Amino acid sequence: MKQTELDVTKVMVLLQRRYNDIREIHKLTKELAEALARNDDVSTSMILQMRAEEMGKADNCTNEIWQLGENDRKAQEKLRLLVVSEPGEDAGENLEEKKIFEIRRKTQAMIDEIREIDQRLSQKLAGEKSYYEKAAR
Repeated sequence: MKQTELDVTKVMVLLQRRYNDIREIHKLTKELAEALARNDDVSTSMILQMRAEEMGKADNCTNEIWQLGENDRKAQEKLRLLVVSEPGEDAGENLEEKKIFEIRRKTQAMIDEIREIDQRLSQKLAGEKSYYEKAAR
């Protein structure tokens, strides 16, 4: 099998695209909270659909990233290091890798914010039946 080198630039571009999708999910989650506060069922439904579409886009980016390493063991190991290792402040061997870790840190911060908003909404709407209430037990 021909050994191919991992296209780190492509990984970086896909992670940036995924980050943009997650930023849109964040925006829609905040809009969802506002629509729920107004008891606007039509807007709530539309926003949930739009949010699901953005989640699908983010998942597609993740799948594309993993496909980059599927034909080469060394590329797969490098990809795993770039995508799932702990993104320390000084991580990365070159500018592209440093950018990848920066994008991952920003993405994780955005996901954490989304999770907080979702948790508040879920607990407000579902009370003890909330997913988050069950997870806390």
